[in-house]
Amino acid sequence: MTISAPLSVLPECPVKALLARPGGALALLTASSGGFPRRPGAMMALWPDGLRVGRLGAGCIDADIAAHLDGQGPVTRLTYGQGGPVDLPLPCGGQVQIALLHRPDADWLSAVWDDRIRRRTGHWQVDLNSGGISRAKPSTPAHDFRMVLPPPPAIQIHGEGDEAQALAALVQALDLPCLGSDSRLDGHSAVVTLFHDHDRELPALGRALASDAFYIGALGSRRAQAARLAALRQAGHDEVALARLRGPIGVTAPARDPRLIAASALTEILAAYETLTA
Repeated sequence: MTISAPLSVLPECPVKALLARPGGALALLTASSGGFPRRPGAMMALWPDGLRVGRLGAGCIDADIAAHLDGQGPVTRLTYGQGGPVDLPLPCGGQVQIALLHRPDADWLSAVWDDRIRRRTGHWQVDLNSGGISRAKPSTPAHDFRMVLPPPPAIQIHGEGDEAQALAALVQALDLPCLGSDSRLDGHSAVVTLFHDHDRELPALGRALASDAFYIGALGSRRAQAARLAALRQAGHDEVALARLRGPIGVTAPARDPRLIAASALTEILAAYETLTA
């Protein structure tokens, strides 16, 4: 099974926490059905003294996982919900399967974190019997769990007004990477221009259209969008590239309040990232 799941980008990241505080275990969601809100590949770090970083579900499930920290062997397999041996029904229905790795490999944790810092997608396979983890190979035994850990979305914001400030504050609050105006854009980067003087946005949009950015959006009305497309077309960008440019931006349009514009645009970005990494 191959699962795509982004590594947590919250300040309290399970992988980062285990590197900083060895001696903990790593709970890994390996399968889910029904309406469970987490994807397979989600992680939670936990220690015998009760500390937990990250969440896999409702508190009762997380608490029960912690009760198995003294399990024997390298991996404890847990099933919750329909057909599971533990009487903890899930409010969303369905079933979840957890692999509790009692001694997660420090070299693997370092490699996952290095991938995140260098913005590389990690392809991994986990032996659910031995707890061994390695880079994924084309052929994986049936008892292995495969997962893909992409880097978190990085946001490049162009603009100086209230909308840009509000969006930057939201990005910072979510601890997402915020790229400088001249930073390299990869396939997990989003570019947003928030100018009211639309001539100022064209250089940034031109660079974005020449990159692998998964999201490119610009503030403005439909009339402004038509004008910028014409200007970018005149600058030599073809229709395939121009089709990537979103405008008006956001899931709520039209909007006038800078905070609503920022929240609406970020929601659209995160939705596009979710689709990209599904």
